[in-house]
Amino acid sequence: MLESSSHFLKSFRLKRYIGFLLISLALLITPFVRIDGAHLFLISFEHKQLHFLGKIFSAEELQVMPFMVILLFIGIFFITTSLGRVWCGWACPQTFLRVLYRDVIETKIFKLHKKISNKQESPKNTPSYKVRKVLSVLLFAPVVAGLMMLFFFYFIAPEDFFMYLKNPSDHPVAMGFWLFSTAVVLFDIVVVAERFCIYLCPYARVQSVLYDNDTLNPIYDEKRGGALYNNQGHLFPLPPKKRNPENECVNCLHCVQVCPTYIDIRKGLQLECINCLECVDACTITMAKFNRPSLIQWSSTNAINTRQKVRLVRLKTIAYLGVIAIVIALLAITSFKKERMLLDINRNSDLYELRSSGYVDNDYVFLFHNTDNKDHEFYFKILGQKDIQIKKPLNPIAIKAGQKIKAVVILRKPLKSNATEYKRAKDALIPITIQVYSTDDKNITIERESVFIAPSED
Repeated sequence: MLESSSHFLKSFRLKRYIGFLLISLALLITPFVRIDGAHLFLISFEHKQLHFLGKIFSAEELQVMPFMVILLFIGIFFITTSLGRVWCGWACPQTFLRVLYRDVIETKIFKLHKKISNKQESPKNTPSYKVRKVLSVLLFAPVVAGLMMLFFFYFIAPEDFFMYLKNPSDHPVAMGFWLFSTAVVLFDIVVVAERFCIYLCPYARVQSVLYDNDTLNPIYDEKRGGALYNNQGHLFPLPPKKRNPENECVNCLHCVQVCPTYIDIRKGLQLECINCLECVDACTITMAKFNRPSLIQWSSTNAINTRQKVRLVRLKTIAYLGVIAIVIALLAITSFKKERMLLDINRNSDLYELRSSGYVDNDYVFLFHNTDNKDHEFYFKILGQKDIQIKKPLNPIAIKAGQKIKAVVILRKPLKSNATEYKRAKDALIPITIQVYSTDDKNITIERESVFIAPSED
């Protein structure tokens, strides 16, 4: 119920709309941003890769994932402790889609509701209403499909997803899951609606553990407005103004009508509140008619009781920020220390082969994994053992970006005398260090320890 443009320009509703727009643009742009061929952020189950800040991590090197998960949870704790359920009202996809469907499509386009400020209006049982309701769902369905496609871009690269769309029969699982998730979200937004926030969302249950008296919330100033509910939560028979003329609440119920989760914020902090701050805007407009500040403010319990500023900086928030800074630093260090190639070395089942020419051969299987986002050629050398030579391969191995290749490697060592003399000798384990390097990039190198087995020459 923002009755004038001046009220709307100052409202939390406009700020939320701007927040929705900025978040939507960021989420829309991110999947298409690439740095040196790598996506800004992508969790690819198909290729078993994580793209993060232009670096590609394979499934074997997901050491950044624990730090990302820790950062996510600590970030939620910090935001909730400081700003309450601001995520729910200002960034949650559920809230955004409900605003898009309920306020824009249903109310503004199809006139299923008289105004955005009255969300308690009951649906009408008329043919015209039902037809417009169906049309609103049909209009909203492709929007949801597009948004779910955007969501999938964070798990399937956009270029791959568009290829799937050209040949959907070749990718029935991905296409089926996309359509199924679209149907589920459409049902959730159209039918389940805010009941998801009230009954299903686990975040609502977590918030009570994280709140304290300095957490920001929409709070009704009972000292100015007067109490409406007794200690048992029952509504007083008379409104505040009639009980005491000093009470400022006129019981207009605008704060109740505008609430998407159907609560009366004047009853106090409630599990269903999503911090959308629509009630603050509604009360601000009503009290402006009496030249008084809003009775409902985005404030904290301590700030309301003491008439002081909200304490955003306090021991708890400083501790959270400290942990967040440490995790971000560890995440950055881990990201920049990423290996650009991985190598596994396995010996053949045979210990060695004696050659009549006076040599002993050892067979290995090298598993090369080029984790860089560029093609490279790799070769290797034996460190510290000048008499051990590379018999196979003799040329560098070309490996494409992200590709894994197995290569059979034969190392050879000359014996001091004829091989037949060593057939019954004891075996000697010779430690060797194998250095693998890129022939086209000197910064890519890795060392692995192994053994070379030969008859003992002692």
